[in-house]
Amino acid sequence: MREKNSRLRVSKIKSYVIWNDFGLVCRKTLHSNAQDTPSYHEHKDFYELVTVASGSGVHQVAGYEHKITPGSVFLIQPHQSHCYIKYDNLLIYNLIFSERFIRYFLPDLNRLAGYQLLFNLSACEARRSPSDGIRIQTEFLLEVLNVLERMDQLNSSAQPGDKTLLISLFAYVMLLLSRHVHWAGPSRRLVCMTHLSKLLSELEKNFTASWSLEQMAKVCNMSVSGFRQSFRQFTGLPPLEYLVQLRLEKAAVLLANSTEALEFVAAACGFNDVNYFSKQFKKHFNILPSRYRKDCLSGRRPPNFPTPESFPPKV
Repeated sequence: MREKNSRLRVSKIKSYVIWNDFGLVCRKTLHSNAQDTPSYHEHKDFYELVTVASGSGVHQVAGYEHKITPGSVFLIQPHQSHCYIKYDNLLIYNLIFSERFIRYFLPDLNRLAGYQLLFNLSACEARRSPSDGIRIQTEFLLEVLNVLERMDQLNSSAQPGDKTLLISLFAYVMLLLSRHVHWAGPSRRLVCMTHLSKLLSELEKNFTASWSLEQMAKVCNMSVSGFRQSFRQFTGLPPLEYLVQLRLEKAAVLLANSTEALEFVAAACGFNDVNYFSKQFKKHFNILPSRYRKDCLSGRRPPNFPTPESFPPKV
């Protein structure tokens, strides 16, 4: 059954790109009738980042309906079923990629507030708005669409260097989005979203600092109780738990790419106690950090970790 599902995933991806060993796809799709528009569907192993080029429609996901128009941008998580309804010549670009892909090639984008808005806004929070939630600034929309169009054209090409070009264009469009998207939902949520996105980018830059709830709340100009509730709605996690997971992901990267002692790795990632670090690492990744490092060194790195062992991933 696993092999069959794998073949199905490959066939779907290969229908959009001729490279069967490449973990990145850009496709342009027009939703104008039932034949062009599938019912509820999902991507089991990939993110799908959607940019609306023209037309209009309604995006259904997680029990919510979200109106989309030119300039709308939204992220579909792996295993998240969704569909489009009430579409009127809805033209969209889909960027489909694995989590490992973006973590490997674009690790510094998570320091930008727009990236945090796209990737850490919880699905329920994004879909609560009856109008557009996240949008590209109008003056940058055409530039983004031109890059996506160039990427779509590469689907039918197999010239030497095209993979490199596709990666370059992907990095460029992700940078444009991370710098120039903004929250366009209800005005009462605008300030909250802006401050929380800024905080997440600050945590990425200074994840080793001794952050307290009070300090985080101050960055967001909120009371501690209001901040705690808003942060969980935004990310799906309590603030301090989010910070611990962020540090653990940084530690996994360092373990896989260095031979430093565990005490050094723990301290470098904001953990003062190596025993506490090991316990939290085991709890989060289901493997001890010492064992994880041994597996990395022997080429048996466990799956689903923040940094890939090699590129490209199989799809």
